[in-house]
Amino acid sequence: MRQFVFGIVIAGFLWWAFGGDVFGRMAGTDASAPVPAPAEGAPAAGSSAASHRGSVSEPGPVPEQAAVHLRDLMPGAASTREAVPMPPSPEDFETMLTAIGKRDSAALDRGWALLAGPVLGQMAVTGVVRQRLAAACTTPAANDVASLLAQLGSGNSFLHSEEGRGFGAKLLGALAALGDADAIGPGSRLLELATRGRIEKQDQDAALFVDRAYQQHRGPVDRWLCNPDNVQGARSYIVQRGDALAKIAGRCRKDGILVDDGTLQILNRIPNPDRIRPDQHLKAPLDPILTVVEKRSFTLCVYVGDLLLRLYWVGHGAGDKTPLAEFTVGNKQPKPQWTSPDGNVYPYGDPRNILGEYFVSLQHAGHQGFGVHGTPEPDTIRTMSSMGCVRMLAPDIAEFFRLVPRGTKLVVRASTPQA
Repeated sequence: MRQFVFGIVIAGFLWWAFGGDVFGRMAGTDASAPVPAPAEGAPAAGSSAASHRGSVSEPGPVPEQAAVHLRDLMPGAASTREAVPMPPSPEDFETMLTAIGKRDSAALDRGWALLAGPVLGQMAVTGVVRQRLAAACTTPAANDVASLLAQLGSGNSFLHSEEGRGFGAKLLGALAALGDADAIGPGSRLLELATRGRIEKQDQDAALFVDRAYQQHRGPVDRWLCNPDNVQGARSYIVQRGDALAKIAGRCRKDGILVDDGTLQILNRIPNPDRIRPDQHLKAPLDPILTVVEKRSFTLCVYVGDLLLRLYWVGHGAGDKTPLAEFTVGNKQPKPQWTSPDGNVYPYGDPRNILGEYFVSLQHAGHQGFGVHGTPEPDTIRTMSSMGCVRMLAPDIAEFFRLVPRGTKLVVRASTPQA
């Protein structure tokens, strides 16, 4: 009898969907329409407008992976239109539930997306369909952290439904019960998944979850990752008389360890960089530092190896003008001047200079003039609003400017969970 009722519900929905042209309405939805904002000009001091001004090309989709090693990351799928999951047939629905029970990432992505989207809302006339799907998505193989993480799929589709955020909160509770050394790895993975996919300006509940998760993650980061006594994945150094952080960073660079003085300051919890003392123990990371800009979630993440050190909200290019590419961090300019697209040069402090206090240049053979900088328009953060540069809030660019080492990689990608 239950199967008969379920079949009637599905048949009724499919009749409604095709009769009401729901797919036509969905096909016209652009999940990442750029938000209008004042134009931004050429980013670098003495440079012209960035030469790359067309649409971003589209590499293939991000491959399914049980665990992502961040040192191997390359730009992901470039599409700015997120596919709306198609309504499943009764047979397809049962197949999807079976695959979710086997922890198939693609099936989990689709299940979370259906819970978040408009399609399932029309299916669940009696609530039976939604209840079954929600139960499947929120039932892990076990209640340990690894099993809870595996249940999230390959991206942040879980962020866009109450059931998904509730499940994420359960994972945060499990992480909070761990020691710092055990929590920082899965905490980094959670936040990496949370930034893989759409988080738009109006997605406040999703953004609040990311803020909550990151605030909790900062505890293990500050106590464990930024502890100079913890030299896992790092080289220990004893301060000598006459040393300064810039001098120590220079020695590290000669040995192939890409750090700047600000990197050492943050990773060693040094409140005043001018007051290091002889015999003080410091560490320099042997694991590479990588910055990842996720265009779809408007986030910038800094990793040490596979561990998330910092997460910031950002804005980027209107009309998809920020290219998907692997950049190298170049010169870092405090108090930069700005060359506008019309060739006018505005010095630091001029109200027409839009770069703020700091500019971090990005080097790439095919994409010139791009960088990361502040903005006098904080409302443009989490929007597509610049002429291609990455914008940050003033306190965030001040820290990022000190933290990110010259010569390290900054990857711009546009991940989309499999759905």
